[in-house]
Amino acid sequence: MTYTRRVQFYETDAQGVVHHSNYFRYFEEARGEYLKEMGMPYSSLRSMGYEVVLIHAGCEYKKPLKYDEVVDIELRVKEVNRFTFEFHYIVRVRGEERARGITKHCMVRNGKIVSIPGELRDKLCSGLY
Repeated sequence: MTYTRRVQFYETDAQGVVHHSNYFRYFEEARGEYLKEMGMPYSSLRSMGYEVVLIHAGCEYKKPLKYDEVVDIELRVKEVNRFTFEFHYIVRVRGEERARGITKHCMVRNGKIVSIPGELRDKLCSGLY
């Protein structure tokens, strides 16, 4: 799945370069859209009593993003097991790779880590690469 967005001025520094922390926001936006597309938006998971919790995040920066660039964030499901799932991201502008990222998540219910609900696990597994 590819999520597309435009870099906003407020996301940049005085030189018009995106601050490194915003890449993680972009990953979160892409992840939210992915979950919506597969019919399991955060709002549905929360209404069932689940929270999606981030347990690891990383980003390799290759070339800066700049104000007003149109950015494509490719999201892929890399790993799914009973308790965790992992996404990989490739950030591109006009096909040029600018960054790579990774996030790993677990599910929490009533303050405790729980198995990934079957329907969500099935949908995540169908997107494995």
